[in-house]
Amino acid sequence: MPRFRLAVLVLPFLLCAQSAHKAGSRKLVVISIAGLDARLLSEPASRVKAPNIRKLIRQGTVANGVIGVAPSDTWPSQISLVTGVTPAEDGTPLWRAASANGLRTAAVCWPGTNGAAIGFDFPAAQEPPRDHDVPFDDVARKASPPGIVDRIERTSPGFQKELWDDSSAARAAVYLLRVEKPDLLLVQLTDLESEQRETTALGVYSRQALENDDDLVGQILAAVPAGAVVALVSGHGVENENYIVRPRVLLKGPVEVRDGLIGTPDRAVADRLRKLMNDGHAHGLAREVPMAEVRSRAPSISNWVAAFDTPPNSVASAQDRGPALGPGTHLGVSGFWPTRPGYRSVFVISGEGVPARRIGEIDLLQIAPTLADVIGVALPQAKQKSLWPSISR
Repeated sequence: MPRFRLAVLVLPFLLCAQSAHKAGSRKLVVISIAGLDARLLSEPASRVKAPNIRKLIRQGTVANGVIGVAPSDTWPSQISLVTGVTPAEDGTPLWRAASANGLRTAAVCWPGTNGAAIGFDFPAAQEPPRDHDVPFDDVARKASPPGIVDRIERTSPGFQKELWDDSSAARAAVYLLRVEKPDLLLVQLTDLESEQRETTALGVYSRQALENDDDLVGQILAAVPAGAVVALVSGHGVENENYIVRPRVLLKGPVEVRDGLIGTPDRAVADRLRKLMNDGHAHGLAREVPMAEVRSRAPSISNWVAAFDTPPNSVASAQDRGPALGPGTHLGVSGFWPTRPGYRSVFVISGEGVPARRIGEIDLLQIAPTLADVIGVALPQAKQKSLWPSISR
């Protein structure tokens, strides 16, 4: 279970009446595609046909990659995307700050919203989404306000069906934009991540899932009001579990696996791991991660004296039986250490006042305060500074 507290995401007071936009002049739509590794969009357009997403990239400000949080899985990452704090900390989510400033808020399948003070909400069905088979009723029965599903069905016949998928999320988002006109809309699409977990990361089926999501993004963009800002984000990268590294089989002594890393509080064990690391990855150790970085991103393992990352497509396991380095499932996985080379997610922001430009790598914790600035609200507990002053005209 992720080490964060969902209690912070539920307001202790009733939802105040949603009024007209007061905090700022811009409306904001945030579209998150779970499992969207930055490498999928760096491939040629002929390989991944995503014209709507590529148009956003051409017209907006694009990060060269996003370094995520630990643990780098969907649920904690999505919450940090809207709080600006690490998964282990309490933080004010963007929807709370927006509602407190009189803004109309809506969310579709965004983790952590169930029971929160959001004007229109379709809570995420599970934590995190693992497959395509999410019953529609699991989402519909938690949706608020009561009757919202029937209202969408009347305007968009066929909305109600057996399973909830990304097309369901897109239809809900389009209805909300056209009819309810929220000032802040958060939408999460999950089919890409589900496909990668069922097949492989960055593979042909993943590309097809992304191309389908691109069509849905186009439908959402067509409903976005003039003058609004759109952000496209993802919480983590994805790799294949081609190999499993079992350090507890590799050597005796106190050795642990946390947040994708292999570590130890014992200096003698740390020295042995360093020697094994210099064997050309034959033991599944690729690099030593500075402990200052580990302490800043994962305070719960600050008792370690050394930490080690695995090679690409190699997953560290706490199992104490089996081969020290053995075959994996070859399926797509996340949960790796966030600064791992090549393991990056996506941030694109486009719309009124946003120039067409590229910026360097950013930290995922910079995204929430940036989004808050767009709609003119504050997230005082955010750990990083907003990018908005440097990218807005």
